[in-house]
Amino acid sequence: MKFIDLPQTLKEQVLNLYIIKGEDNFVVKSAIKHISNACGNEMSDFNKTIITDENFSAEKVLEACEMLPIGNDRKFVLIKNVTKISEGDKQNLSNCLASLPPLTTVVIEYTDAWKFLKEGVIVDCNKLGSDLISKYIKVEVSKQKKKISDSSVLKLMAQCNFNMTKISSELKKLLSYCDDEILDEDIDVLLTKDNEFQIFELSENLGKKNSLKSLQILSSFLEKKEPFQVLFSLISNHFRRIAHSSFSNLSNQELANLFSVKEFAIAKAREQSKFFSKAQLKNILEILEETDSLFKNGKMTAENALYYLTFKILFC
Repeated sequence: MKFIDLPQTLKEQVLNLYIIKGEDNFVVKSAIKHISNACGNEMSDFNKTIITDENFSAEKVLEACEMLPIGNDRKFVLIKNVTKISEGDKQNLSNCLASLPPLTTVVIEYTDAWKFLKEGVIVDCNKLGSDLISKYIKVEVSKQKKKISDSSVLKLMAQCNFNMTKISSELKKLLSYCDDEILDEDIDVLLTKDNEFQIFELSENLGKKNSLKSLQILSSFLEKKEPFQVLFSLISNHFRRIAHSSFSNLSNQELANLFSVKEFAIAKAREQSKFFSKAQLKNILEILEETDSLFKNGKMTAENALYYLTFKILFC
């Protein structure tokens, strides 16, 4: 189930077991809040149990699930941050969660420890679509009796890589700083740019052969002291998307599904593919493999490898 479908399904029926799975912490917390509210709020201290890695055991879960709700519709049990489950507990938990009492709802924040679980409805809490994020931004800005243009909304989403956790945090900062309207220049000044957004900037400037700006962006990356493999992976993945966007006749949505990314990332790649010829893109893919090999074989430091990659793309 997608997160966007959760509120409506909860109005129709609250189920016994939900598995919350996704990378965006804001969306994860929102899903948990929706389910908790659907279970009712009266006497919540009596009807809500939170189990974490520190106090986790199969016995603890069983005890919480069997406790009847007091003055409320449902018993709400949240299990989160569990990193390890013994084989014995796995069997006991499987039995317990497969036959929960009718008035008990269990919500599990997914980790690899729960791979064994066969029961429950998975709620997909990965990045939201741009339409839903845009609506959220406009509503929050309107609550403060301020304004933001569609172009500034898009800029905010892009610079935060469509991550709601980051967007909600940065939006609070913008709302406290700006007087009547959030402008593009406010976003440029106040926001810490997401790594992936900076990769978009870097690749565009490499394509335009803007060596000064490209080196400035690379320098800002190096100042963050990000691990080489993180930065290299971001650069490599984006150029592979640019190449596929240039070579392929698939739609943006089809390519987004193929690469497991948002459609915006493919649209950006396709937009930037015009800065490179097909021959250049083939050459860049070879340069990426060469740079990765040089670093892994100890022939270059991480910093030198990134500068080598940048100059090779600039002059390919």
